Amino acid sequence: MTPTTLRVHDDAPGLRVIELARPDRLNALSPTLIEELTDQLLALVHDHSIRCVILTGTGRAFCAGADLSDEGFPPSPGISTERHWTGIQRRYSDVVLYLRRIPQIVIAAVNGPAVGGGFSIVMASDIRLVAPEGYFQAAQINIGQSVSEMGASYLLPRIVGGRASEILLSGRRVAAEEADRIGLARLAEPGESVLDVARATAGVLLEKAPLALRMSKEALNASLAAGSLETALTMEDRTQTLCVLSDDLQEATAAFRERRKPEFKG
Repeated sequence: MTPTTLRVHDDAPGLRVIELARPDRLNALSPTLIEELTDQLLALVHDHSIRCVILTGTGRAFCAGADLSDEGFPPSPGISTERHWTGIQRRYSDVVLYLRRIPQIVIAAVNGPAVGGGFSIVMASDIRLVAPEGYFQAAQINIGQSVSEMGASYLLPRIVGGRASEILLSGRRVAAEEADRIGLARLAEPGESVLDVARATAGVLLEKAPLALRMSKEALNASLAAGSLETALTMEDRTQTLCVLSDDLQEATAAFRERRKPEFKG
């Protein structure tokens, strides 16, 4: 079915752009948007024709977080309130898991505010770019909720280190310049479209060997959760062995010797 809260299009061979498209609500996360975004991500799990995904927002925001004015997911008959709300939280947090699980490299092109769950979606992306007018905010703490939502308490400390607690607990805005300085997101230059920067970044990635790109994402994700250097090295050794045995490595070697651009087959 055609999404009603997303705009989905393939910009170039191997590149898909997914735009959150509720500009009148600052692309806030409604039940329909969550379901449609989940469907799009699940469809990518086994789609090796797409190698990069750009996530961005329409209008002046990336995503304002959960839509507090929305009716929400309807409760199922006979389900307790606690179980109902646990199920809702799982639907939202699953989006973060799928962003990490799909083999494609996900580039977040943050065109405006990324708040609450929108901030978590950005953190779950592999590459984060932000426009000068963009900012990040874990706003849940400001309305009586915990900031430990949609992976925020796991992802942000791994991205920015010790600054994470202050950012999450204060609920303050992190402007684009600060985000660039602390390694949260790369700042687009003034007058430079963040979506164009994302497309250019995707173009660089699409020149890489498809297997190597997929295996690199797997290794990076595994290393985030690795309990030791030895565990990370085991994953890296497995990844490199697979790549060494690939036809793409043979093609890259031949192209280097012949001083031409490699033609990777994946």
